[in-house]
Amino acid sequence: MRRVLASAVALTLCASVTLPLAAGAQMRPIPVPTPIPTTAPRSSPLPYPAYGTPAPDVQLLVPHPGVPTHVSLAQAIDVAVAISPQFIQQRAIYSELRARYGAEKQALFPAISANGLWEKDYSLVTRCPSTVVSSSCLTSPEITTEESAGYTVSQLIFDGGRVIAAIKAAKEAELAGRGTLLRELDTLAYDVAQDYYTVLEDKALVDADEQLVREFETEEDAVRAQIRNGVSALSALAQAEYETAQARGSLVQAQGNAITAQAQFATLLGLDADTQIVPEPLGPDTYTATPTYAKSLAQALLLRPDYQSAQYTVTSDQANLRYAELARVPTVTGQWSDSTARQFPALPPPYGNNGNWTPTRSLSASISIPIYDQGQTWYNIEVAKYTLNSDQALLTESKLTVESDVRSALAQLFSARANFTEEQAALSAAQVSMQAAQASYKVGVDTILDLVTAEGNLATAQSNYISSLYGVRTAEENYLYATGISDLRL
Repeated sequence: MRRVLASAVALTLCASVTLPLAAGAQMRPIPVPTPIPTTAPRSSPLPYPAYGTPAPDVQLLVPHPGVPTHVSLAQAIDVAVAISPQFIQQRAIYSELRARYGAEKQALFPAISANGLWEKDYSLVTRCPSTVVSSSCLTSPEITTEESAGYTVSQLIFDGGRVIAAIKAAKEAELAGRGTLLRELDTLAYDVAQDYYTVLEDKALVDADEQLVREFETEEDAVRAQIRNGVSALSALAQAEYETAQARGSLVQAQGNAITAQAQFATLLGLDADTQIVPEPLGPDTYTATPTYAKSLAQALLLRPDYQSAQYTVTSDQANLRYAELARVPTVTGQWSDSTARQFPALPPPYGNNGNWTPTRSLSASISIPIYDQGQTWYNIEVAKYTLNSDQALLTESKLTVESDVRSALAQLFSARANFTEEQAALSAAQVSMQAAQASYKVGVDTILDLVTAEGNLATAQSNYISSLYGVRTAEENYLYATGISDLRL
């Protein structure tokens, strides 16, 4: 597919970019390629598709309330963090771990419960006068009401440190969950950056293809004029029409890719696919460091949230193992109870307290000694050991993954920067070659095939230039993601 970038677009994109050639090289400005004469840009947006059956609603974008229509990369990340379902789900998982840690800490404090009772009893009571025979006894219903209130305080006295182990396990698990959430935040920011640059790249390619079509149409008109003047043969027109048709097909395809990229970008942010949220054009490249592998790896091992999360997980597993082992230790618990009660109808002593409140208090201590639990404790210990061994292996794997990510990201970064420099040189050479071919064709030295070949080379050079420009940005984002360098915080 042949693509051409309008000179104004190419100059705007490359004028503010400064990149190193390789690690340790001195920073130097990248030369700006000399533009070639082109036709004026369109004053109105290009319809979709540019050729074929119109489908205007496919590219129609609708503003979303509260969302800016044009966003920088930082603003796009903020929108994604606020409403993206992907991050909201991970944040809910972390909230659960945080709640568990808060609940485990409460086990150190006394357990307090209150109780109250209001009870009414219906019964038959037989009363016999002491001066009469039993046949004079009377049986009648009686209603007795009892009221009571009290509270109980229970406090763990000794369990061998089992509660402390549970709290430590929950705390480390909460820290591990926080690291996982931070890595998800980094991942979301990285994905947003990738889609952000893809939208810009695809739109630049649409502009390039549109410019290419217009240039081929101009060449086609020039060939027709030369045929009318008897300067060119009819075969030259066929070649020009072929190139124009190819360029139009590439333009329509590029338009479809741009619409797809825009829809994917909005969806990643948690918005409808037709939401109008357009990335702003590239600004100056602010990340121009030339890091070494040793320094980058040291940063990654210190900053990568997923590696930290794996470390916290192992520590949590060690505490869980201790918690399971301490189930064999006796537990001592103290308890204090205080209650008061009264009864109606009031009974005199020794049967009652004349309806007054009667307090009752008690202080006790109990000990629970585990003897045999059908192997449940042994099973829990084995499961904790297996989990610990598994997560230790995952920690080692995480470290190896960090090393691989950093090394790959560095290689991609330096390659992307070097490739961008070479593509700039290739674009400059293709522009000079195109100017020479145009001049030679006008004076009859070159044929239409020579001119078309030069135009094709320029199209390829400008397409490669666009890809290399955004390739540098994506490589920088990949390096920052691999090393965990981020200013994002919870």
